[in-house]
Amino acid sequence: MTGSERESGRRARFFRQLELRTGGSGVNRLELFLDLVFVYAFLSVTDLMAENFGIEGLLQGVAVILLLWRAWTSYTVVGNVVRVRWGIIRPIMFGVAATILLVGIATPVAFTDRPGALFGPLVFVTAFLLARLTALLTLTYAGWGTKIIRSLATGVWLPLCASAALLLCGALLPRHLPAGVNGGAVRLAFYFAAAVVDFIGVRAIGAGALRIASVPHWTERHRLIVLIALGETIISIGTSRGLSGGPPITWAVILGSALSLLVVAVLWWRYFDIAGLAAEQALEQGPAGSRSMLGRDAYSLLHAPMIVGLVLLALGLRRALSAVEPAAAPRWDRLSVLVLYGGALLYLLGLVALERRTIGLLGRSPLLGIALVIALLPVAVELPAVAVVGLLAAVLVSMVLVDLTVFRRRHRALHEMVASVAARTAGSGVTPKELFLDLVVVYAFIQVSVLMARHPSVVGVTQGLAVLSLLWAAWCLSAQLGNALRSESIVARLTVLLIVALTLTIGIAIPQAFERVPGGLPGPLIVVLCYLVLRVLHLAAFRRVAAAAPPAPLWRVSVSTLVSLLLLLLAALAASRPHGPGAGRVEVALWVAAIVIDFSGGYLMGPRFWLTGSAKHWTDRYELIILIALGEAILSTGVALFGRPISWSVILAIAVSMILLSSLWWAYFDTDALVGHRAVQAATGRPRGALARDAYTYLHLPMIAGLMLLAFGLHELLGLISDPAGPHAPLGHPAVFTGVILYLVATQAFWWRVRHQIRWVRTLGILLIAVLAPTTLRLPPLWVLIVLAAATAAVLVIDSRRAVDLRRRLREPSPSAILADARPAEPLR
Repeated sequence: MTGSERESGRRARFFRQLELRTGGSGVNRLELFLDLVFVYAFLSVTDLMAENFGIEGLLQGVAVILLLWRAWTSYTVVGNVVRVRWGIIRPIMFGVAATILLVGIATPVAFTDRPGALFGPLVFVTAFLLARLTALLTLTYAGWGTKIIRSLATGVWLPLCASAALLLCGALLPRHLPAGVNGGAVRLAFYFAAAVVDFIGVRAIGAGALRIASVPHWTERHRLIVLIALGETIISIGTSRGLSGGPPITWAVILGSALSLLVVAVLWWRYFDIAGLAAEQALEQGPAGSRSMLGRDAYSLLHAPMIVGLVLLALGLRRALSAVEPAAAPRWDRLSVLVLYGGALLYLLGLVALERRTIGLLGRSPLLGIALVIALLPVAVELPAVAVVGLLAAVLVSMVLVDLTVFRRRHRALHEMVASVAARTAGSGVTPKELFLDLVVVYAFIQVSVLMARHPSVVGVTQGLAVLSLLWAAWCLSAQLGNALRSESIVARLTVLLIVALTLTIGIAIPQAFERVPGGLPGPLIVVLCYLVLRVLHLAAFRRVAAAAPPAPLWRVSVSTLVSLLLLLLAALAASRPHGPGAGRVEVALWVAAIVIDFSGGYLMGPRFWLTGSAKHWTDRYELIILIALGEAILSTGVALFGRPISWSVILAIAVSMILLSSLWWAYFDTDALVGHRAVQAATGRPRGALARDAYTYLHLPMIAGLMLLAFGLHELLGLISDPAGPHAPLGHPAVFTGVILYLVATQAFWWRVRHQIRWVRTLGILLIAVLAPTTLRLPPLWVLIVLAAATAAVLVIDSRRAVDLRRRLREPSPSAILADARPAEPLR
């Protein structure tokens, strides 16, 4: 075979990876990576409405949400029709992620043009249309020669062309209108018209020749976007007073945050308790001919008002919690109350419509909640902010109580109806309640970056990594407990809710974990005391789960835990008092000693303590936390550029940053994650426990730490790129290089622990990046990112080409179990 023939064969194999899905598995990790970018896009919409708070600003936000929803549903169809795996689809999805990130960054200027920058509305519209066009081109290429083409041509391409014309007119026409015409209102009208026209294309999705190829994928993807919108609400709760970490922490802040979290938790419960499960079961059991229509109506259409409601709720909670600050209290007005209660009302209306469309149910507690929200609205507008949130929480909790009392029989019958779907959801995959906890961990990771940015020094970075280790220890114990205890009982959910509340409180206090801000509660004591309660909860739960096990190992880990907690208490007490220069180093030393002692307890326990009942659950849990850390880096990228003028250098920086983050995603999820899962699955007994402990609990921590350092460094460097005259960021350069090197070294150590092999290409690449670190010190920040991203991507591409045979053996993985599996749940007794 000649060289040209071999090259032609390689190209053919490369493009053949874009093939139609014939059924089967759930959501791919690449799709989850894209969804993390949508988290930032939704946050940008909340920022847009908060910055232009008023009727027009709210309508602008709703228009952008509808457009984003259509972009997201386009890629839901892509993942359901096309196999998202190796080949050309990967660079396509990475490019789409960069485009959606640009959409989020351009959202604040989607309706107004700021001087000294590129034309914001045109940037927003161009990026949005590029994302939509890429999805349809992918579907068209994959379905060429099939019936899909006819459905796309009549149902999707024509509406997109019409909406594209409206969007371009909306972006460009107001610049040429007379001075007396409200250009913003004209632009808003065009954007709304484009969204309406684009939604016409939804009626073609799932209808005719374009059918749902994989029900598990379709339902899981929509459940995850609801979780993502809930996560955006939680992040809005935590960031309601800004990202500086400076305002004092008061009892009003803690109470308001707890009540807000209760509101979000009940809304999460309402969807994942019955509605989401019933919709999935209806879609599975429905006739094949009408399945596409049900999937279109119940998911693509009726989930849209739920997402809009959650974003409005996030805005309302943000304004309510910011109103606890005296300077922001006058901003709390009747419109704020209407936004808060209107968001909850819209979500509940979407939930009722979903249950009606899928199982024909109209009644129960959601209707009671709707009636109470409407009835109490005149009372709420006269109350202060925290009381308004408390009243809404009381209304939503009453819905749960009514289901458990008045509608008990009906509620139990509904649970029995969806028992088979609930068993899969509560099986060996990661359950919704665990993902709900992970949403709060996203916010806690953001706060770690805020702590580093608040004290941009070696000591400050060390403080951030110390707090990260604390969060990691608590998260790992929760993951291990979830692996040992597969339960969806009320007691288990309430326990997770308590853990979530404690983690959120820790996140609020993280920027002040080593200092006490005058006029507020002691941040160090808040962090340590909440962590202490978390550890006590974990120990009590493990004692109950392992009641038949010998008590000696638990006693050993209890001793190390108590010693570490004592050191943390000493550090917190020292940090809570006024101290002179150098005292911060003593506190950091106490923290480091406490963490070392705490982590050594894992080895004192022995491998038996780390035995995993479900290898799939264990590895899925850690894969998702890597994705969360990558998501935090994406959020740091967006936050650094938010509100800054958009220039060509900023757009280039976004593209380069996404290349770097995509390369790091590839470094772990290309082969390492699958190989690790199969190694844990193949091992048994004590070797499995030792492998789970070493490769995951311990070696994933430096991966997370590397990504957090990278997030901090990107925030610093991108700030300089967007504003060269801004404050100097001396740690930006070393942070990005150290973060990438630490992450790659940790993946290499993970590979050695799993396969006992050294990948020499990756090893030499790590040395190359280490050499580039000092040689690029004098380069401009944009060139630093370009060199680092190019070197990292080149190393991983070469390393990936050497793993062709291994990748071929991994091309048929077991079905995804992010939210579903076949193992039944055991009740908590």
